Formats: sequence, structure tokens, C-alpha cells
Amino acid sequence: MSTNELMLVAGYSGVGKSALVNEVHKPITAKRGNFITGKYDQYQKNIPYYAISQAFDELCNQLLTESESILQHWQEKILAAVGKNGQVLIDVIPNLKLVIGEQPFVAQVHSRLISTN
Repeated sequence: MSTNELMLVAGYSGVGKSALVNEVHKPITAKRGNFITGKYDQYQKNIPYYAISQAFDELCNQLLTESESILQHWQEKILAAVGKNGQVLIDVIPNLKLVIGEQPFVAQVHSRLISTN
């Protein structure tokens, strides 16, 4: 049975968050599971989604080391999930382009405030 899980770890610096994550990593990868991490540090803490982007960039790097059939399986799953919005994700996760290929540009959405007065 395959499951997907997300674990977020937060706390003060020096309390052992990285050590905990490294321990969780071992049994997952021993069973050939995918394990990715992202970390905010003092210089990226104000960049939205930085740690998530970093983690998924790492997943893309892992996928690129897989066999052609496994890579193709992931390409199909990702493309089915993102639909016409692949470029939006590539803008945030640059290595995704290496996994799913070039994607069409997404039209910009412009909003206009309409006054009801």
C-alpha cells in the first residue's frame, strides 16, 4: 500500500529539528520511498514557499536519476495533475521543467477594482 504524507517541523534553532528529520529519513528511503526536505534559514525566511520549492526541486532531481519508465510514469502523473498550469509550477520549482518538459505560458490574470458607489 502506498501512502503520501507530509510532515512539517517547526521550532527554535538548535532544538534538534534537523536531527529528527534525519532519523525519519532512514526508514523511508530504506523502503525505496521518496523523501524530500526544505529548510528556511535566516536569509530565505521572508521568501514565500521557499522551503517547499526547495523540497520539490530536490524531488525533481531524484526523479531525474530514475529509470526512463519510472520518469515517464511521474511525468504522466504530474502533467495530469497540473493540467494547463505546468508553467506556474515551473516558475516556483525550476527543475520541474526537466521532468515535465516545456509548458505553455499561462495567461496573466488582471483584476480590476469595480466601485459600487
